[in-house]
Amino acid sequence: MLKITHSSILRLILLGASFFVGQAFAQVPPALDKEIKALVAKHPAMLSYKTSVEYVDPRIRVPDCPGGYEIELPARTRLWGRVNIPVRCNKGAKWFVSLPVKIQVFGQYLVTSHQIQGNSRLSQGDFVLSEGDLSDLPDGFVQKAEDAVGRQVIRPIAPGNPILLNNLRESSVIRVGDQVKVKIIGSGFEAAGSGVAQSGGSSGDSVKVKMPDGQALQGKVIGPATVEIKID
Repeated sequence: MLKITHSSILRLILLGASFFVGQAFAQVPPALDKEIKALVAKHPAMLSYKTSVEYVDPRIRVPDCPGGYEIELPARTRLWGRVNIPVRCNKGAKWFVSLPVKIQVFGQYLVTSHQIQGNSRLSQGDFVLSEGDLSDLPDGFVQKAEDAVGRQVIRPIAPGNPILLNNLRESSVIRVGDQVKVKIIGSGFEAAGSGVAQSGGSSGDSVKVKMPDGQALQGKVIGPATVEIKID
């Protein structure tokens, strides 16, 4: 015969309590949970990723809605991390709740394979692909090798850290003494010519170009060996 003691009852109570503490999430009806996860997965920014939705406020109990839920995803380019999702019921009942969730997005990103010194130029051997929750990463993480190779590192990066765009700059595409193509744009006209770079720069930088007549003009680098000069 099974003997039930006070200590065994206490253990069962404590076990049940620990289970509910570990599962401290908002109570969401299965139909609403399914709709929210489907909408998140179909969001344009999520199509190439695996996603997960976690309801983070255990105090919220979302009631059923006989006529169907109205769910409005926030108008955000990047729908991940902590997000409040408005949910309404207007048919069969009338209520509104702003449902706080944590959206995890799993994908690949570049991390350094060894210590990278500042002012060094990245090559294929300087990084590897890692996979994880992108919502935990700082803004501007790099996902494609072509966005990193050849760029110059501004500050040192420790091994295993993500590569960030705000820590990279393009290597110089024009150097002092280079022959460059010059595109001159004025009011109602355009002209093309050539000159010699008097300073170096990357795409978007301002450089000086010595023209064949000896003039030194200031222009903007718009591509490899190409400078655009605007004349008012």
